[in-house]
Amino acid sequence: MVDPAFRQRFQELNLISAAAVLRFVGGETTVLPGTAVAPATFRFHDGSAERVFFKQYIFSTPAWMFIGRRSKARREFESYAAFRRMDIPCAQPLACGELRDGLGRLRRAFILTRAVPDAQTLVEFVQTRCPGRTTIALRKLREELIVRLAPMVARMHLRHFFHNDLVWRNILITRPPEGAPEFWWIDCPRGRFAWVGCRRLQLKDLASLDKEAARHCSRAERLAFLKTYLGRGRLDEETKQLAREILVYKRRRWPDEAGIG
Repeated sequence: MVDPAFRQRFQELNLISAAAVLRFVGGETTVLPGTAVAPATFRFHDGSAERVFFKQYIFSTPAWMFIGRRSKARREFESYAAFRRMDIPCAQPLACGELRDGLGRLRRAFILTRAVPDAQTLVEFVQTRCPGRTTIALRKLREELIVRLAPMVARMHLRHFFHNDLVWRNILITRPPEGAPEFWWIDCPRGRFAWVGCRRLQLKDLASLDKEAARHCSRAERLAFLKTYLGRGRLDEETKQLAREILVYKRRRWPDEAGIG
C-alpha cells in the first residue's frame, strides 16, 4: 500500500514491490528477528530528498499467526488513515508492505512514515519546555497541552477507536518559535475500532496516559485533563468516577507503580 500522493515518487525510484522497498532501504542486510526502527532518506532524481522513518517486523521463521490477518505494519498504516479522518494530527504514512511465503505466513512487514522535523516526545517536551508551574507562561503552556490533547482522545473514543498504546512517548510535539504546540500521534500498530469491551479499552488508553502524567503533572492538572476529555466545566461525579476507575486500572495493570498517582 502506498499513499496516493507519494505513489509517483515510488515509481520514480522503481519501488514497485515490498521486496524492492526493503532492498532500497537496506532491509535485506538485517537478519535478526524482531522490530527495527531507523531513519532513512529517499533521494529523488530532481535533487529533492524525503526524510522518513522505516519500521520493519522480521520473523526468524514465517509466522503462522498472521495467516489471513493484517500485519502490525498494515494495521499501523490503517490507524494513521483513521486518525486523519478523525482530524487527529499524526505521522504521515507513505507506504507499507508485507512479504509472505507460499502458505501466506508472514516473513517480514514494514511501514514508512514521513519524519516530523524538530519533534520531541511529550515526555521530552514537558521536561525541557515546561517542567513546572513556576511562571504564568509555564502554567499557560501546560494548560494548552491539556486543552489540545484531551479533545483528540475524546474524539477518537467517541468514534469507537482505541489506540491500545497511548503513552507519552507515542505523542510527538512541535512548536514554532511564536506558535502554539502541535501534536503528532505515532506508533499505533494495535489501534482498532471496537464496539464490545469499550470501557476497558477506554480505561486502558486513559490509564496509559495517566501513568506518565502522575510523574510530571499535579493532581489538579490530571483532573483538568479528564474534565476536558468529558467536556465538563467542573469536577462532577462522572469525572470523579472516571478518575477512580483509572486509578483502579493502573493498580491492577502496573502494581509495581501503585505508589505513583
